[in-house]
Amino acid sequence: MVAAASTYFSLMTGGRYERLEVDEEGDTPVLRAVQGDGVRKGIEAMGDGTSDQLYLALRLAALDLHRTSHPQMPLILDDVLITSDDERSANILRALARFAEGGQVMIFTHHRHLIDVARGVLNDQTLAVHFL
Repeated sequence: MVAAASTYFSLMTGGRYERLEVDEEGDTPVLRAVQGDGVRKGIEAMGDGTSDQLYLALRLAALDLHRTSHPQMPLILDDVLITSDDERSANILRALARFAEGGQVMIFTHHRHLIDVARGVLNDQTLAVHFL
């Protein structure tokens, strides 16, 4: 699961974090994100946007494991990009498109500018926009 979450997190952070690893030196294992320069950061040292990206990467990795042995269900996300600027949103949308290769992903938002962000990074076969 950590390997899959690492891939998603690296995509979401534009490669700023290369991988995740489990630090087992203390009494309790701790998840750390490893930056390109080798610096390791715990969740407590991350900003809200980055920690949100990490939690989403972990959820996607868990769902990847789950869907190998269970029927496909769509992933429905509501305003998942609320703590993300446009660059972060674009990276998260790329990661969600990768996840969508194995099943349907639906994102609900009231932020219309995200449609332009999505159209800038996703092709017409990956993205369908519906207005309610």
